[in-house]
Amino acid sequence: MAGFGRARTILRWPAMLAGLAGLLATAASAPRLTGPSDGPALYADCLRMAQQIRDEHRDQPNTLVSTAFACTRPDGTYVDPALWIPAAPMPPVPSPVPTAGHEVCVTGPGRPVIGTALTKVLADGHGAEIIYEYERLGGDETTNARALLGLEFRPGDLAPGSSYRWRARVDDPAELDSGQLLYRSPEDEERRWSPWCEFTVSADAVDYRKLGDVSLEALTELRLRPDRSYTISLSRDQQRSLRKGTDIGGTTARMTRTGPRWTDLIIQLQQSAFFADELAIEIGEEAPRRDGVAYRRLASELSVKLGGPPHPHVG
Repeated sequence: MAGFGRARTILRWPAMLAGLAGLLATAASAPRLTGPSDGPALYADCLRMAQQIRDEHRDQPNTLVSTAFACTRPDGTYVDPALWIPAAPMPPVPSPVPTAGHEVCVTGPGRPVIGTALTKVLADGHGAEIIYEYERLGGDETTNARALLGLEFRPGDLAPGSSYRWRARVDDPAELDSGQLLYRSPEDEERRWSPWCEFTVSADAVDYRKLGDVSLEALTELRLRPDRSYTISLSRDQQRSLRKGTDIGGTTARMTRTGPRWTDLIIQLQQSAFFADELAIEIGEEAPRRDGVAYRRLASELSVKLGGPPHPHVG
């Protein structure tokens, strides 16, 4: 009598996010079946049952099903999956491609120093989609991302002064879509990855982790940095308009705020100007329109005081 066990985990995912997990059933919980005790006949029975279970769940919409199968002998010992599951083909290993700041793939003290946290790494997957993996050296968290034209690090992904390493492997959706149960050993899985490449973000690079909810485009237009504070002087009229058109609360003649906060205040002024114009049209009075003019003028004045353009197009 042989045993066949399985455990199934179904995970539903939002757009662009998917997870896979699997558990191995214990021999004690595995359902028992009457059949060959060992050898090719047992392997064929286990493969048939596993494929049947896989086929039952593979077409569920918006669902990824990861199933781990265990084939056991009558004495409860597990059969090596390599004996009864066909081997998965080995896709080509991607090759790191030189990009700005990443001209070489090295590890150790010779790793390149990158002048910006908004950098990009690239691997040649021979036209296939690539799965990238990166982690901070000395950290305990690994991040995975799919990309066809390289991995672009977003604001907040990397920290100035920190070192990172990355690698890539080919994603083979055709293998998953085929529906065929295939096996790849942990050693084979590891061989799918390119070599690790390391780099360090310069300590004086802009720290985009402090960007908050403000868009990078708006901050860049105002020529501000998210990791710096800026002090400007305000007249009483400017303070009055700032309090009325934003959520600033209290104001003073000299005010210091971070780049993202000044950006947010200028965006609020632009939005308040728009709403004032709409209200003036709706009620047919000029008073709201005068407020709108004041808000736009203050937004321009703040932008200039901070070193930005006289007519910012933020908000």
